[in-house]
Amino acid sequence: MINLHIFITLSSLLFLSCQTRHLDEPPTTDSNIPKSWATKINESPSDTNQTFWAESFNIPSLTELIAQSLKKNPDLISLSELTIVTGEDATIAGTKLIPTANAELTGSRTKRNLIGFNFPDSSTSFTTNSFSSGINISWELDLWGKIKDSHSSSLKRFNATLADLRAARLSLSGQVAKAWFAALENSLQIKLTQKTVITFAQNRSFIDERYRKGLATALEQKLAEASYQSSLSILAQRERLRNQLAQSIQLLTGEYPSGELDFNASQNLPDLQLPQLPPTPSKVIQSRHDLTAAFLSLEAAGLDLKIAKKNLLPSFTLMGGPGSRAESIKDLLDEKYRVWDISGGISQPIFQAGRLKAGIRKAKAMQNSALANLKTVTLRAFSEVEDSLNSDLFLAKEENSLEAVSQALSEAAEISWERYQKGVIAIFDTLDTQRRSFDAQSRLLQLKKDRVFNRINLYLAIGMDAIPNES
Repeated sequence: MINLHIFITLSSLLFLSCQTRHLDEPPTTDSNIPKSWATKINESPSDTNQTFWAESFNIPSLTELIAQSLKKNPDLISLSELTIVTGEDATIAGTKLIPTANAELTGSRTKRNLIGFNFPDSSTSFTTNSFSSGINISWELDLWGKIKDSHSSSLKRFNATLADLRAARLSLSGQVAKAWFAALENSLQIKLTQKTVITFAQNRSFIDERYRKGLATALEQKLAEASYQSSLSILAQRERLRNQLAQSIQLLTGEYPSGELDFNASQNLPDLQLPQLPPTPSKVIQSRHDLTAAFLSLEAAGLDLKIAKKNLLPSFTLMGGPGSRAESIKDLLDEKYRVWDISGGISQPIFQAGRLKAGIRKAKAMQNSALANLKTVTLRAFSEVEDSLNSDLFLAKEENSLEAVSQALSEAAEISWERYQKGVIAIFDTLDTQRRSFDAQSRLLQLKKDRVFNRINLYLAIGMDAIPNES
């Protein structure tokens, strides 16, 4: 129900966004934007059929978790409510463009003493009643456009908070995806470690038997025992990490942590192909929510500066409206007692002790700060895309090499064990080869996870949403 309320409220406020920039205009004032990316991976155009990056992994359970987090994450709900606050501020600012009207009804009873005057009833005082009703209208004339600028500034800040909200949704989607793949990688690491434990347990049993027959030394027996216990220790560490990773996912999805998370037994980390180049830099600028927010904040700061300067100009106000005045309340409805009045006022700042000029300097500094922030966000956006592209290129090469290493060490471990059984090599070499084989397989799993993480970073860097926007 909370999220339905947020969705309805935000939707009702979206009509305010009609005064924002056109999306085909790049949200930056920097004319030195590169025309292409420095990292060259693939000159083919981007896949235009892929709209949401969660689809690229083809994992329904992951998509469901992301959708749940976007609906139930308390931090995101809080930010959504604050966005509503900003939208209502824009609505309030807009109401100042039109007159305000208040209905009024007043009544009074007055006793007057007239000493020295004798009335027929010998009284020296009399009592009167007075009633009035009407509509009091007040309107500040926006001759200089100050109120309109204030409304426009509020609209831009509202749309900036909407962009921040979309950026937060995207960031949360990335956090959930990374946590899920980290948990998946750990699950695969546990399976690999369990295999390692079995292997070293078999080693220990075999060497214990040889030791009882006098065919193995005590040193060999101790080394086999140490390898087995070490594998058990690693298994315990990974099982503890499994619980922590599951809890982190549950917290992101707005659930109380239970430490339980199920994975498909056949689920593996996805094999990623080298990415195609993302959209051109200008397109990325248009799709980045943080850039949109920074650009709108700059525009709002410019309007605030105009407002600060216009505060030096006089303001004009009109007041008045129709009504009725009578001695009896029932006569207020009689046309004979109808009245109207209108008045105007002008206010010109004369002495403000430097407050207005200080406001101008403050607004100018805020504009300069917003401009610098836009530059920072723009540079960070390009850096994030380039870094992700470059990392993916080298991670792919590293994965290919490590796969070859893992395969070679796996075969070497089998040969080494056979040679040890024949007495050709020492147990030291055999155990070392087995450990290196398992380590290579473990590093390969970690590298596959790192590639997935980097791919998610690339999606975040270009501003692509994970799933359809379901507030």
